[in-house]
Amino acid sequence: MRVLFDIVHPAHVHLYRHLHAELLAGGHEALVVARDKEVTLALLDAYGIPYRWTGHAGAKSTPARAAELAGRDLVLLRHGLRFRPDVVCTRNPAGVHAGRVLGAWTVFDSVDGRAAGVHFRLGAPLAHVVTSPTWLDEDYGPAHRRYRGPKELAYLHPDRFRPDPSVRAELGVGADEPLVVVRFVAHDAVHDAHTVGLTDAERGALVERLRRVGRVVVSSEGPLPPSLEPLRFRLGPARIHDVLAAAHLFVGDSGSMAAEAGVLGTPALRLSSWVGPVRGYLGRMERDYGLVRCFTPDTRADFDAALDDVLGDLAGAKERARAAAARLVAECDDVTSWYRALLDELVARPESPARRRWLRHV
Repeated sequence: MRVLFDIVHPAHVHLYRHLHAELLAGGHEALVVARDKEVTLALLDAYGIPYRWTGHAGAKSTPARAAELAGRDLVLLRHGLRFRPDVVCTRNPAGVHAGRVLGAWTVFDSVDGRAAGVHFRLGAPLAHVVTSPTWLDEDYGPAHRRYRGPKELAYLHPDRFRPDPSVRAELGVGADEPLVVVRFVAHDAVHDAHTVGLTDAERGALVERLRRVGRVVVSSEGPLPPSLEPLRFRLGPARIHDVLAAAHLFVGDSGSMAAEAGVLGTPALRLSSWVGPVRGYLGRMERDYGLVRCFTPDTRADFDAALDDVLGDLAGAKERARAAAARLVAECDDVTSWYRALLDELVARPESPARRRWLRHV
């Protein structure tokens, strides 16, 4: 089996890295092509994953994004013509486009579905298979395949990840000192258009409030105000999950990191106007497990009340989250194993992927 992994975001490194390792261990061949966005390349280097560079993340205007997509289509096609993959795994339209031209099976993953807008519409209808959590209440027809639980279980399932407790000492956090992780995103992805999170003033006030109860570590996609820069997380992107597991609380405007915190048994509060994830995986984590609580700027008063509630009993909130996370893991899939079975099934099919029709109902 020859599998091409199309990586355009740090989260994609985490999603596919164990699958990549399993394929190589099983004697298969894999090629990783990666775009330089945030810490994507640093993560690949940290995990020792070789990759082919496909360029930088471009400007955020619509024409610039269209030009970048066209350019990535060509770069992926060039790499694919040399590699000749049987399967292309991607969460980006360019991977689907290139895979179609190459005659490979194209597997497009989405956790937000139609809420992702043009990003979804340019990729999913052309894919041979669209994968998503069962928690996403949308149907894309017979080629839609669903795994149980959040995609974060591809890399944070207990069979895949063991937190390193020494990270607290590396951060200089006392054994009994509360630790809070704060995440600020840049809101520059295609699906983030018009998204509102926290203003700079609100970010500063929030962090000062949290510092009164414990140690605060800030993860940020963009620059921070001078007053917050000393709190920036600096141990390297591959250690962030150790920190999330050790924390008593996560607060921020990132859906992915809120889900990661929840899976690791850390209570999470998210404040953002981007509600796509709330309709899917974050909503289920909130309703069924109480691991994530989601708020928008319009419900800021509720967010403040929830924060007061958690800060009033950090130890109890952490213990409840750990128990809920254990129940979630027991009821959901090891997503990497699920993907491996899917790829084995696809390459074993007698029909050519080039003859498969495009997805209906998308």
